Amino acid sequence: MKVKINKKDEIKVEMICETEKEEIEQEKDKIIKEIKKNAEIEGFRKGKVPEDIIEKKFAEAIKENIFKNIVSRTYYETIKKENFTPIGQPEIYDVEFTEEKLNFKIEIELKPNVEIKKYKGITVKKVKPKEVKEEDIENALKELEKKPEFASSIIDLEKRQMWKKRIREELEEREKNNAKIEEEKQLWESLFKNSKFPVPEKLVMKRARDYTEYHLRRMNLQGKTREEIENYAQQILKVLKPYAEEEVKKYFILDKIAEIENVVVEEKEIDERIEIFSRTIGKPFEEVKKELEQTGEIENIKDEIKIDKAYKIVKDNVNYIEKIVIPGQEGEK
Repeated sequence: MKVKINKKDEIKVEMICETEKEEIEQEKDKIIKEIKKNAEIEGFRKGKVPEDIIEKKFAEAIKENIFKNIVSRTYYETIKKENFTPIGQPEIYDVEFTEEKLNFKIEIELKPNVEIKKYKGITVKKVKPKEVKEEDIENALKELEKKPEFASSIIDLEKRQMWKKRIREELEEREKNNAKIEEEKQLWESLFKNSKFPVPEKLVMKRARDYTEYHLRRMNLQGKTREEIENYAQQILKVLKPYAEEEVKKYFILDKIAEIENVVVEEKEIDERIEIFSRTIGKPFEEVKKELEQTGEIENIKDEIKIDKAYKIVKDNVNYIEKIVIPGQEGEK
């Protein structure tokens, strides 16, 4: 196997792979021998079918496995040899497969090298929650009154006061959350400004397509034509791509912070998260954990915890201030 590495940019790498006839034949012999162990063909005992008959009967399966095995082996050997850290799935293209040769190309995106100047002591201006006024509560109450199922429950004065109290609490909680969102927006603006790295485009597009599919599943598309659905998908994708890019950037910034801070995820932290999940879906903890281990999802949980801990480090070290003073305005009131 000959592999030539073509670095398209900082994170995009193309492997140009050429397989000679000898390697193809060796792989074919191994596959035929493996099939022979369990092949059952009329007129022959199990394990005793001649290899030439197996080759003819299972020709398509043999060819498919030759391709799959050689591509997989080439990919993993190359990333190990070159010390690559791929992200996402590899793209395989320009395949040329005959009895004499197997040539193909593999393109991957590598984990970007994140440069981050500052993530501790970031200045964030405290955002005061918007005051909930009486008219806001009355307007919310009027909206409830439009619904027949609520009308009778808020006519009574005492009940009306209870509803107003509940509405006030809900509106105040919403405004507190809005204030926190604004503060976090400032924090991320600073983190983005203090970080530099190439954003993996393929990963962004995959994330954007996943978000798009999620939104499409929640839409009522009954009676819509294929063309209409595709148009919806394109419109949603266009709107969600910037959000997907931002989420990808956030992940790699926090991943780098976790690396700098030597963040470690303990087994008990993973178990605690699995316990919450198991209660949510109503399944025993051990059963859920075993399923997650078998599917490999346990690693995703571990990664989520690591990212959460990195973000906590950032937030615990934020420098909150009441007002940002512009130079020259120090004496102004």
